[in-house]
Amino acid sequence: MNHKTHPIKEVLLFFAITIGLSDLVLWGPIVLFKIPTINFVDKTMGPVWAIVLFLLGGFVPSLTAIALTGIKEGKPGLMQLWRRVIQFRIGWRWYLVMVFIVLLGSACQILFNNLLGGSFDFSLFLQQLPSFLPLIIIGPLSEELGWRGYAQTRLQTRWNPMIAGLVVGAVWALWHLPLFLMVGTSQHELHMPFIGFFLGLMAHSVLYAWFQNHTDNSIWTAIFFHWIFTYAAQVVATGVTRNPLYNGLEYTPYIILAVIVAFVWNKELKSK
Repeated sequence: MNHKTHPIKEVLLFFAITIGLSDLVLWGPIVLFKIPTINFVDKTMGPVWAIVLFLLGGFVPSLTAIALTGIKEGKPGLMQLWRRVIQFRIGWRWYLVMVFIVLLGSACQILFNNLLGGSFDFSLFLQQLPSFLPLIIIGPLSEELGWRGYAQTRLQTRWNPMIAGLVVGAVWALWHLPLFLMVGTSQHELHMPFIGFFLGLMAHSVLYAWFQNHTDNSIWTAIFFHWIFTYAAQVVATGVTRNPLYNGLEYTPYIILAVIVAFVWNKELKSK
């Protein structure tokens, strides 16, 4: 792969295919006809065809990355991609950092909720535990080979890793937009505001880039963080009392953490 001429074009193609297939071809009919899909919180189910389209749409980022890697780089490229997926040895400190960030972010969200007059049932973490294992597939594995494994890696051959992370974050957030219009999804059922979600994913993408660039380009790092965050976010989102002020504060902890990380990381990059 010629990094001087091709990475940006490859990423643009990846973005176009991913958004075109997921948002228009697979998720578009579900949104247009307001067909319910699947809700892992209250276990409600829509028609089988809608669930299939919903799940297939979620796998498009990783499947597109695998296909484009195979076409461009062949078996060696695919093997390298897989090795990054199973690159579990990232150092115990990074596992602790990722868990700490999710715990801190979730604790702040619950605190905001309680300060605003709401209450929170901590037993929800146990009640929703059966969804923990499935969540590694729907989200982390189905997306991260694409967003971080393919797009982030190529973008930062030309740009600062943080800038690359913000670009990936913006497209990643826009890719989720149909879920806010899709009956049965958490975004739709819990009336989450898209602007807060957008800013939250931009912040998260900076954190993902930070993890990736400090763990020898490991994709597993993104999968693990995505996994534990998705579970915690699902539990918290179903237990808090939503109002406009909470909606505005929901992603603030992660945005603040991303700003701190960006400030420290920028100094580190400049010193190299």
